[in-house]
Amino acid sequence: MLPSKLAISICCHFKEERLQYLEKMSIQFAGLASEVLVIVVSNTNQPGDLSQFDAVLRNKGFEYRFFTPDTLGHPLLLTWAHFPVFKELLADESFSHFMYLEDDTLITPINLGYWMEARESLKPYGLIPSFLRVENKAHDSAWYSSDCPHPFFVYGLPRVKVSNRLGFINFPELYQGMYLLDRELMLEHLHGQSYNPNFGRWGIQEKAAQGVTFLNVPKGFTTRNVIPYDLSSYQIDGRCFIHHLPNNYAQPVDGQKIIKTMPVQKLLRPWPTKVFLKPKNLRKILKEFIKLESIAASRTNKH
Repeated sequence: MLPSKLAISICCHFKEERLQYLEKMSIQFAGLASEVLVIVVSNTNQPGDLSQFDAVLRNKGFEYRFFTPDTLGHPLLLTWAHFPVFKELLADESFSHFMYLEDDTLITPINLGYWMEARESLKPYGLIPSFLRVENKAHDSAWYSSDCPHPFFVYGLPRVKVSNRLGFINFPELYQGMYLLDRELMLEHLHGQSYNPNFGRWGIQEKAAQGVTFLNVPKGFTTRNVIPYDLSSYQIDGRCFIHHLPNNYAQPVDGQKIIKTMPVQKLLRPWPTKVFLKPKNLRKILKEFIKLESIAASRTNKH
């Protein structure tokens, strides 16, 4: 199942060399919903620049528009310029879903199908399905994560079981460079604290992509966003992988700062990791465990 009508807002600081990523992304757009509207939020309104955007997007089976904010204040605030766009589109009740994207992240119909299915499974828990940004390296078929540069002890993190084989795990403050919200969640986002740039824990530019990550978080969890994984193999469900197209963290170019990355297939471990065993982390996790046990006990007593 896919959304009936999807609004996609893409933050694009115009750079000719980055149009290659928009080209790859836009090939997928028409297949993400029954009807798709794409809004390119850009820092330029120069006819020559807009014509290059137009050349990339035209004749691909979806409607598109361009939006350039009148008063930005600072270039980093372009990420926040999609808010008035979504607020206006929300008045049109035909839109069922809203997606904010950076201009270098590939989203596929498989990603959307996963999200739609998982959204229903997670509703009773107050949690939201998340995506995991991944990159690859030349001559290497493995996927790598820079947002999660070290392995996690499965039993040291908050998690829920939704079937005999599938669980969802809560990574600490996972950044995904985008958000996908249905109409209910978008109303919560635009009418809640997360609409305020002062809300949240990340930098001002990154906060624009947090959606409701830190809003109305269930007890025992650090955020509302969770990642799917196989309960027996401890492998993350590949349907949540979204490709960060530049691959610049897994494969930095000369002179670029080296960022630690981790093979995705090694991210979850059924035994304690070095990070988990650090005294300060053990104390924190023990407190969370006691909290979770207390919540579980109170729920049992009610029944």
